[in-house]
Amino acid sequence: MKKETSPIELLVSSPVIKLNKISGFEVGVKLTNAGEDPVHFDMTQTALFVNSKRSIAWDLAVQNGTIINLKIPPGKSKSVQWPLGNALFEQTGIYKLELRWKEISLKQDVTVLE
Repeated sequence: MKKETSPIELLVSSPVIKLNKISGFEVGVKLTNAGEDPVHFDMTQTALFVNSKRSIAWDLAVQNGTIINLKIPPGKSKSVQWPLGNALFEQTGIYKLELRWKEISLKQDVTVLE
């Protein structure tokens, strides 16, 4: 039986980052179209949670109008990332990121060091 792969992946530029480098931290998604027809993906249907709290910075980034809808050709992938480190991380610690889209929940821990 073929293993199902998710059409969406949570991307982080690094799972470990120093506090003085968080301005360069990027978070985003990779979308894959395994079908035979082009797929339109509405970014506004995604939500990012940081330590179980919805990220307003993510909402603003995905709704800014530049990449709301992505058209993904058959058999292709597209990635988009935003530099949101300053908005997501306030101090050192372990942050639990969760990207939600429809019934899919993708998680990634990010450690911010001194």
